Amino acid sequence: MKATRLLVTVLGLIVIAGIGYGLFRLFTFAPDFQMPEAPPPTVIVARPVIQAVDESYDFTGTTVAVEQVDIRARVQGFLEKIHFVEGSRVKCGDPLFEIERTSYQAMRDQAEAQLRSRQAEVVRTRLDLERVEQAIKTNAVSQQEVTTRRAQRDQAEAQVVAAEAALKQADLDLGYTRIVAPIDGRISRRYVDAGNLVGAGQQTLLATVVRLQPVYVHFYVSEGFLIEKLGAGSFDGRSTRPFFVARENEPDFSHRGVLNYMDNRVDEGTGTILLRGELPNADEAFLPGMFFRVRVPVGTQADAICVYDRALGTDIGGKFLLLVDEDGVVHRRPVETGRPVGQMRVITSGLSPDEKYILKGMQFVFPGAKVNAVLEGQIPPVPADSNVPHTGPAQE
Repeated sequence: MKATRLLVTVLGLIVIAGIGYGLFRLFTFAPDFQMPEAPPPTVIVARPVIQAVDESYDFTGTTVAVEQVDIRARVQGFLEKIHFVEGSRVKCGDPLFEIERTSYQAMRDQAEAQLRSRQAEVVRTRLDLERVEQAIKTNAVSQQEVTTRRAQRDQAEAQVVAAEAALKQADLDLGYTRIVAPIDGRISRRYVDAGNLVGAGQQTLLATVVRLQPVYVHFYVSEGFLIEKLGAGSFDGRSTRPFFVARENEPDFSHRGVLNYMDNRVDEGTGTILLRGELPNADEAFLPGMFFRVRVPVGTQADAICVYDRALGTDIGGKFLLLVDEDGVVHRRPVETGRPVGQMRVITSGLSPDEKYILKGMQFVFPGAKVNAVLEGQIPPVPADSNVPHTGPAQE
């Protein structure tokens, strides 16, 4: 056993020594020997596209009803009838609710009777005054009697005025028992069921009617945007500046409206100001309280630099592009981006028109690496309207 182990050890040493001697000979007597290098990876690069782009800014807005009316009980009583279907459209003057009217009809009849009584009293006092005025000419009555009769007549006439006012109030209360729609719009659900006492100590909320055609869109912009892009001094209620909105599930800003209001002060806490636009909403698809993306065009940029959106990378420092210089070396370039234009995006700073960026194959390279850059074919300009899809060649 010991002899075998010794033999194996000696043979191992001989093999190791042979390998070491071979390597020594190789590097000592073949100084020009070099390990073969792997070829650089091939990437597809493109140059930025220079084109005219509509300059616009995006915000988040909410819809607000042009008109909204709370339907409330103005008199106390039991709710007897409900005349509408919840969620339906109503027109101005349509009956909505009925409150018991028996007691209010009785009070109205009593007020009318009181008025007639007061009117009769006026007739009597006037006749009495005429008689004493004739009698005083013959000294049949004293001047004091005339003065008394005249005061009684004035008092009766004043009571007629009070009775007329009471009758008008009774008519109003009786009219309040029948509640009609004050505007055209869509009505909410009923908040109180028939048979409940309403108007007891407060004006009970019964339903809400909102007008949905048109609809307002409210959104806030910064003070700087207002001054630099819109021109605060030239904005008033007669503005015809357009704006566009898109729902959460809509890629395009296909709904057009007109800005018609700017608030009269800037919020000191946020540095923003409220703008309001009006949308037609002919199909009533926009309901109050919805959130929308709002786009406000402010002009046209004649020579915007555009790159494919998918060529942009994102890390903790923001957006960047991988550029390839004339020596085929990859460089990381931070850029600032603007609005999307079809499948491309505007680069506002950080990129020159004559530089080349990696469009395809960026996952196989890193900054500082050498690559074999193949220039992509001429990319046709994308129309400035972002709603027009890009029709250029597929890149992946």
